[in-house]
Amino acid sequence: MYEAFRRIALINIILACISAILIHEGFHIIASRLFGVALYAVKPSIVGIRAQLKGSYSFRKQMAVYMAGPIGNFLTAALLINTKGFLHNLCEANAAIGLFNLLPLYPLDGGQIFIIISYKLLGGRRTLRAAKRLSAIIKICLLIAGVLQVVFYVNPSLLAAALFLPGEKLLEETIGIMRLENLLNRKQRIKKKKLYPVKIFAAMGDCSLLEVVQRLDYDCFHIIYVLNEDMEIIGRITEQDVINAIQNFNYANKLYDMFRD
Repeated sequence: MYEAFRRIALINIILACISAILIHEGFHIIASRLFGVALYAVKPSIVGIRAQLKGSYSFRKQMAVYMAGPIGNFLTAALLINTKGFLHNLCEANAAIGLFNLLPLYPLDGGQIFIIISYKLLGGRRTLRAAKRLSAIIKICLLIAGVLQVVFYVNPSLLAAALFLPGEKLLEETIGIMRLENLLNRKQRIKKKKLYPVKIFAAMGDCSLLEVVQRLDYDCFHIIYVLNEDMEIIGRITEQDVINAIQNFNYANKLYDMFRD
């Protein structure tokens, strides 16, 4: 009898979590439609349906879309307070999913918001470094909390979410996409601001275009001096030259290739 009760309770918890995830993603979709934000790369995952924003949008629009999911969960949980049975499970699941997604861990909503803010303040390299360290700490804490949840509450949801969270490769790809979008949209920001800070650095001629792109910060226009093995300047390029080279070649090409006839 006790085992049957445990199975029913576990099924209710799983169904409640699935329902809460659907509510969460539904609010994301509603917000994206309201603010005219297109979504792409929509993929199912253990923590929900992962979707990236297509194109470059204002800070407020991005924040609104990413916050819509947790807000939807919290509103649903508030409506189901003091309920019993499955509805009580649904209330707890919505509160848990909402809080979980606010963690500054990519690709959760909190992680997306952390990356957007950090990228603008710190640039790509320091954002990636900070996000990796923060992710490692949070994942360890989630694994410990997930094991305790299984032992004391027979609820594997947190442990499953912690085990199946994407690794660092996805985070690196996202930062890379942000860098490229930043480069492509820089022209409009420069025209709007009129004055724009410039960053100058040197790179060996055998550096790849990918290595150069990874050095570009968020809010600076870049001028790159290309050096040979004798530390002599053999040329000067701008970030626009890098963009043109990527379009004509690929990320693996060296800076030397840009000076060949």
